[in-house]
Amino acid sequence: MPTMKDVALKAGVSLGTVSNVLNGKDSVLPENRAKVLRVVERLKFRSNLVARTLRTKSSKDIGLIIPNINNPFYPELARGVEDAANKAGFTVLLCNDDRDVRKERSYIKSLMAKKMYGIVLLKPQISRAEAEEIALNMAMVLMDARMPAGSACNVVNVDDRGGIVKGMRFLRRHGHAKIGFIKGLADSLSSHDRVKAYREFLKDEGLPLRREYIFPGDYSLNGGCKAARALLTLSDPPTAIASSNDLMALGCLKEAQRMGLDVPGDVSVIGYDNLDLANFCTPRLTTINQPKYEMGVKGVELLLRNFPHGPGLPGEVAVLPTEVVERESAGPARAR
Repeated sequence: MPTMKDVALKAGVSLGTVSNVLNGKDSVLPENRAKVLRVVERLKFRSNLVARTLRTKSSKDIGLIIPNINNPFYPELARGVEDAANKAGFTVLLCNDDRDVRKERSYIKSLMAKKMYGIVLLKPQISRAEAEEIALNMAMVLMDARMPAGSACNVVNVDDRGGIVKGMRFLRRHGHAKIGFIKGLADSLSSHDRVKAYREFLKDEGLPLRREYIFPGDYSLNGGCKAARALLTLSDPPTAIASSNDLMALGCLKEAQRMGLDVPGDVSVIGYDNLDLANFCTPRLTTINQPKYEMGVKGVELLLRNFPHGPGLPGEVAVLPTEVVERESAGPARAR
């Protein structure tokens, strides 16, 4: 089995530098850090880190870092994390990073200093190299992320492409050929995958890709209102609008109604998430269900799969299914 000395020799750095990198210290030059991490991955250096974790770990706590507690998507996921963690005898510390990489790094540093067992990080803003370095020192699960093969990070995602394709097929079955799309934030992997699936679906169906039908969104109610106003005042507006999340879909629905349009008579609207709110608007929102609670549970399962040994095993990737929840906001296409 390789030792820290082997890593130092292969990387051409001192033993102290290797130790500092593995302990997440900021004093290491970026180029030396990169050398050490490359050698660590190449040598599959894990065993000594496991032993060190066993010696130093003092708590059965998990850190959960989410982007925005105000977004109703996250509480249900957080509840899944909490329930699964409590069942295993762990407690959860919740952190809200506001999609700010500096705040995210600060929370991670604090959680590592507290010798937490591991971290569940949603929509990571840090780089893949940073995430990999953390996973060499403590158990880690990323959500809405993509890591290279052989990574020490565990990953939980949903089938975003499949979800969009199911939603688009639903609209096509109702006769819609002019379908608008509200994107999510540009730095989100799921947002990228969803708009890519939308584009590919149109191509596969032989439908034209109309750039004016794609509107940038920000996952908020106001973002949905702006998108609806822009899309529905086009000279040739879409007969249906698919949104990258439910909040924007709800904003879109309300804005269409303020414009004097009937939903779904004049325009159909579908969301993505299946929030509780989707069942309490008028008309009730047709949407793509993401298994939010199950995502939280699965994240903890992967985080604790090698407890009490801490990090050491190669990461696993779990992809959870999506499905259309048909309600009242989408119906047959009708010419305006």
